[in-house]
Amino acid sequence: MADGNGTTKVGAFGTRVKRVEDPRLLRGDGRYIADLKLHGMVHAAVIRSPHAHARIVSIDKSEALADPRTIAVFTAADLPEMPPLTCIDAEETTLPFNQQVMASDKVRFVGEPVAVIVAEDRYVAEDIMGLVDVEYEPLPAVVDPEEAMKDGAPLVHHDTNVVDTLEYELGDPKDAMANAPHTLSERLVTQRYAAMPMETRGCIADWDERWETLTLHSSTQVPNGVKANLQTFLGLGENSVRVIVPDIGGAFGVKIQIYPEEVFISFLARELRRPVKWIEDRWEHFVGSCHGREQIHDVTVGFDDDGRILSLRDDCITNTGAYLQSLTLVEPFIGVAMLAGMYQIENFEATSTVVVTNKTPMNPFRGVGHVQAAFTMERIIDLIAQERGLDPAEVRMVNLIQPDQFPLAKGIGNVLAGEIIYDTGDYPRVLKRALELAGYDEFRAKQEGLRAEGRHVGIGIGAFVEETGLGPYESATVRVEPSGGIAVYTGSCPSGQGHHTVFAQIAADELGVDISDVKVIHGDTDLVRSGVGTYASRSAAVGGGAVRNAAGGVRKKILAVTERLVEAAASRHELADGRVQVKGSPSRSVALGDVALAVSPGRALPDGIEAYGLEHTDIFHPESNTFSSGVHIATVEVDVETGLVNILQYVACDDSGRIINPLLFEGQTHGGVTLGIGGALLEEVVYDDEGQPRNPNFMDYLIPGIGNMPEKFITDHVQSPTYLNKDGIKGGGEGGAVGAPAAIANAVADALRPARVTATPLTPERVFRLAQAAGLVGDQTP
Repeated sequence: MADGNGTTKVGAFGTRVKRVEDPRLLRGDGRYIADLKLHGMVHAAVIRSPHAHARIVSIDKSEALADPRTIAVFTAADLPEMPPLTCIDAEETTLPFNQQVMASDKVRFVGEPVAVIVAEDRYVAEDIMGLVDVEYEPLPAVVDPEEAMKDGAPLVHHDTNVVDTLEYELGDPKDAMANAPHTLSERLVTQRYAAMPMETRGCIADWDERWETLTLHSSTQVPNGVKANLQTFLGLGENSVRVIVPDIGGAFGVKIQIYPEEVFISFLARELRRPVKWIEDRWEHFVGSCHGREQIHDVTVGFDDDGRILSLRDDCITNTGAYLQSLTLVEPFIGVAMLAGMYQIENFEATSTVVVTNKTPMNPFRGVGHVQAAFTMERIIDLIAQERGLDPAEVRMVNLIQPDQFPLAKGIGNVLAGEIIYDTGDYPRVLKRALELAGYDEFRAKQEGLRAEGRHVGIGIGAFVEETGLGPYESATVRVEPSGGIAVYTGSCPSGQGHHTVFAQIAADELGVDISDVKVIHGDTDLVRSGVGTYASRSAAVGGGAVRNAAGGVRKKILAVTERLVEAAASRHELADGRVQVKGSPSRSVALGDVALAVSPGRALPDGIEAYGLEHTDIFHPESNTFSSGVHIATVEVDVETGLVNILQYVACDDSGRIINPLLFEGQTHGGVTLGIGGALLEEVVYDDEGQPRNPNFMDYLIPGIGNMPEKFITDHVQSPTYLNKDGIKGGGEGGAVGAPAAIANAVADALRPARVTATPLTPERVFRLAQAAGLVGDQTP
């Protein structure tokens, strides 16, 4: 948006604006669950199973109840009958292996809630935990999904450990494979790891006896979803539950669902008639909050002399842990459905088998399914190149979907996301731009010389397409106050993405004001009655679409009212600098606040205006999901003696449609790549054969630090606007997490040629063993 002098207005759509929410947070004025204190509040501590698989023989809480410090001890027997947690993306064939709010007869993973203690103080509650005597009968556990599918394996639930098998077929894959000049097969494994936000989960439940209403403060990404679930679990009406979300110290998807603790803490508050607070400690987060990623792909690919893919077969296994969670099937679906990524593959078949084991349940987190799909496909592309003696970039160019093929229906879909239809894109342009920024040809020209000097350097490409802007809807209300201020109410719920800034930019762009005049409000189900929340890179595309539409509705009302106030046709008006003025006659203008005042209660409405207030609500239902894409290129140097990987340069070239704020988009890319580096090189939740987690702490579970970051980081953006929302926005928050493991794995494989990289994380030990197997370093066994 331009001002009267033709210059860009500060805060307009598409400009680089610092986040308006940051000053308060940087001053330490954030308000998180742990900061909140209510009058009469008591504290809860959860007793969790120490066994991966066991029957609960008995629970003796008499000694704990005899302790005068104890306020309450609750087990499953003390709770009313409640339904299990819901899996909303289950297919008709999915077996209902759902988790109860609290274990009653059997525990199925280390960390499953068994009882809860309430005391005046959290430390006292933890002391009392030791007074509750839970007798278990240990049962055999199974942690490997392939072992879990064998006859005679320990059964986690009842007759089988296979939750579901999803099957997909396009074209004539068997015939095309049989006639392909070349084939190769590989097993590619993505490990189990987790989001690990700085703030763990937590909640405070408060029952108001006067109004018979429950208020839950929760660190969730989906307040309206949590509200709807609490109504079901506790048998309460819509107007009897309120969910409030304070500041959130990161989420990345791990806070995307209702968890058992939110249910039974709410029940406790109603029973005790006192506010009850529970904060997850870090060990609880490791074992009690959902993990993600663990997936095996057995791939066979047929291709011609030029590396063009003729047929692709994938047999995928997902280890979903002990129970289905709210969106568990997203991982196994996306992991195969998005396998083809940027590439034209006409003959494709896949099975995706979902298996329960005695591990912590899985649910989506940043880049769900796309991480595995990109890692698998991008390694296959490099293996094809290696087989044919071709450059990996050339093989990608040969296989890319072309710009004139959009929109492209993939012929695959699922219950939750519907049919996959690639909306817009220019994949060759994105790849060429990334190669240019990475200095790809120049690197190849000098690579062998560096290798001759004993330096093991490599370059790797990670290309991907990501399904973003997931529906079904999002809500927004935009209101102009008589003060002239603009209020935006959104159903999206931020956890650090910058919603206060970008939604203000959209509203300001539509209404001709500065973003400092716009206040964004969210995270309170009494203020935002309808909303879906934040996940699947949907906030800008769907939440922003709702804000644009709501602001547009208000704009129409402003023009209708001003037409009466200024006595000029609405078509002659323009909005700028917080005023409505007649085009070409700046002196004939009225402030937005005065327009709002003219239709505020307590006065007669102007002729022809039928309702008070300058306000409009939009419920935006996108007709389909939109698809972002990107090409990331990592340049690494590997120390074969230690197995350490140093990232010399990282290039991220993404296409997320039109960008609201390039500065924030770059920050999202940096953060996503950092998470991806953790998945590529460091992070893995490790279990032993008995189902015991072996590294539930940050001493043994390593997350990225400054030493793991690229020496040089380059970001760029190619725009292919979508037609699915007015601003042409696609999602952009997850691309870094998706592209990095594939790009880094390919770079390490390139540096260690002829080593065959087939799994992440590429820890120093694993990299050393690869170098050793490739003959790049001698046997150092004492």
